[in-house]
Amino acid sequence: MSVTEYLAGLDTERLTALLEHRADVLVEPAPRNLHELAQRLNGADSLSLALPRLNHDQVVTARDVAVLGVPTVSALAGRVRASERDVRAVVDELCARGLAWSDGDRIGLTERLAEHFTADVAGFRPLDHIARQARVDELRSAVVGLGADPTGLRKPELVERLTALVTDPRTVAAALRELSDAAYRHLQSLARAGGFYHVSGFGRRHDDLTAVLVRAGLLLDGPYGAPELPREVAALLRDGDDRLSGRPALPESADPANEGRAEAEGSLLALTALLDEARGRPLARLKKGGVGARERTRLAKRLALSDPSLWIDVAHAAGLLTSSSDGYRAAGGYDGWREEEPSARWARVALAWFALDLAPTSRETEDGEVAPPLPLESAGGMVRRALLHAAAGGRSLRAVIEHLDWFCPFHPYDGQGRARKVEAALHEATLLGIVAGDRLTALGGHLVEVAAGSDPAPELAHRIAEMLPQVRGMLVLQSDLTAVVSGQPDAAAARLLAAVAVPESRGVAATWRFTPAGVRAALDAGWTADELRTELTAISERELPQPLEYLIADVARRHGAVRVRATRCCVTGSEPEIAEILHTRSLAALQLSRLAPTVLTSPLEPDDVLSRLRSAGFAPMPEDPDGVVIVPERARAPGSDPGARRPRERVSAADLAARLLAGGTAPIQPESATHDRLAGLAPRLDPVEVALLADALDHGRDVQIVYRNKAGNRTVRDIRPHELYGRWLSSWCHLRSGEREFSVGGIESVSPVG
Repeated sequence: MSVTEYLAGLDTERLTALLEHRADVLVEPAPRNLHELAQRLNGADSLSLALPRLNHDQVVTARDVAVLGVPTVSALAGRVRASERDVRAVVDELCARGLAWSDGDRIGLTERLAEHFTADVAGFRPLDHIARQARVDELRSAVVGLGADPTGLRKPELVERLTALVTDPRTVAAALRELSDAAYRHLQSLARAGGFYHVSGFGRRHDDLTAVLVRAGLLLDGPYGAPELPREVAALLRDGDDRLSGRPALPESADPANEGRAEAEGSLLALTALLDEARGRPLARLKKGGVGARERTRLAKRLALSDPSLWIDVAHAAGLLTSSSDGYRAAGGYDGWREEEPSARWARVALAWFALDLAPTSRETEDGEVAPPLPLESAGGMVRRALLHAAAGGRSLRAVIEHLDWFCPFHPYDGQGRARKVEAALHEATLLGIVAGDRLTALGGHLVEVAAGSDPAPELAHRIAEMLPQVRGMLVLQSDLTAVVSGQPDAAAARLLAAVAVPESRGVAATWRFTPAGVRAALDAGWTADELRTELTAISERELPQPLEYLIADVARRHGAVRVRATRCCVTGSEPEIAEILHTRSLAALQLSRLAPTVLTSPLEPDDVLSRLRSAGFAPMPEDPDGVVIVPERARAPGSDPGARRPRERVSAADLAARLLAGGTAPIQPESATHDRLAGLAPRLDPVEVALLADALDHGRDVQIVYRNKAGNRTVRDIRPHELYGRWLSSWCHLRSGEREFSVGGIESVSPVG
């Protein structure tokens, strides 16, 4: 049976459940029939998302199915020393995830998954292949060596009996105990050799140690009398004493239940503070990319952020922070997110954090730290997701940590490294309101329940709407030229405060101070004095304090009286102010010349003259060559950011399941000429990856590629391809925030983004 045939035998309900487990295949372009679905499920990127979710028992079962080929449930039960009922339950879990198929009592894996689990023993042939070329007396001798009676068995029966013996860990273990130390070491050396089909390179046929292993049934004579180590024995020697252990019993946490509301609201405050800052002033970017330690220290001090790395990574992963030529700015969709309900805002950022592959507060590598939000190869996300999923239902996090290897068998860390990733996960989850003490909060419980769904954000926002209600922030303008803001101000209030005031303290209640420089900056950006008064009155819902009225009026009275005209450079103004400028010592570097009582010139650029005049305490405005005041735009127009992420459309699991079952299994020929061109240029990509790349090129969608350049360096990039010429793909690269060209032949894998 093939995977496609197995899928065709599922009903709509079971296929829908499978698609919900493998939600990555629901991203457009969705599979058009069951044949394409089988290809997508067998794709390297799809499997790389599915494998980290497996637990110990599922991994043991999948590995043994791969080694045994297409075993029966009873044969597998003997291998893992568990009841057939328990084995069937684990197999059903693998089938429900699209990783295995079953046909009655027979079990198989998807092709690439089987290759993954047999990679370290692929150099050894399965026993039944060796036995076809062995003599009957050699098979009987092997059966005797493994402690069984071959009397009356013909060759097919001997092969079946011998296969059952070498796949039984207890039988092989008993045979190993009978070996001498020298024979056991010799057997281990054969297993470590990996790529040798036979053992002739280790001695002659009648070498004492080899003969001992043949008599014990652990080696089998193959063609031309050359002994071979069967794959099943090699796998047992490498895997050790694996067996199904069952899910660890985890006690319920003794800590009281907690919604996590206060911490969740604090996380939204931290993110909006960071993004409001990035909207007014881009976060400084290192030459190699990322926000460096110095800039993060500035942000921590200015915005009262305890862990800037966390908020930078989360904002970038949620599509709210984007890279530009001058640094990292708030993305074009930030204002829309800012106006959403708190539940929707938190759902988006919590899911973005949950899906991150790295741990934002544990970015250390052997070569030092990788600055956020640069990508980093890490299993921190794997550990995080396993930890939180296992703790669902009020279970003790401390108990989960003790058994974490069962829930997350693929993590690559030693004890110390695992402890660092667990500590980072708990710290970050606490700041986001997902963990409180030794258990998940109510918010965290809902997060892990819906995170694996096909469209989790709306569902999560709906579930937590009552836990995170909209609470209007209060703004009080005081006579000491400060504004006290409690709670989360709306977007309009935040934009106005950022334009006209400077923050003095952050927290649940933030303090902003109005200064002449701040008011002048707002006027420089295009606000008028009347607009400032009106907007400040509206957001505070009371009359302005008299000192603030006087401050705005005083700055507005002088603002723009001095003009800078772009004639490289001409400064005009009233005669007293022109005289004052001309005699200001700090402006000597402008090399000013007086053409008339109200006109000065400078050889410097207008922007330089503007900056220096403002630093000296004046309030000039730029003019165009016709004398019209130039007012800068207050913000970028929505959609103008070329690096803005374009989320892919998704289909519902139920709709796709019904469509696939109705469409049959016959392969569909690609209609796109782009697909044919890419297929010829990228022989290393499988059909699914070629289809994804062609779809991205034809429809302007983002994809993630693993790319190897001419120097042999591998990198992971999120790109938006827009032109294919020759063998080159011209694309927008989100990592570099610019156009880049990639050789199609250098692309090693393609996966959808979003």
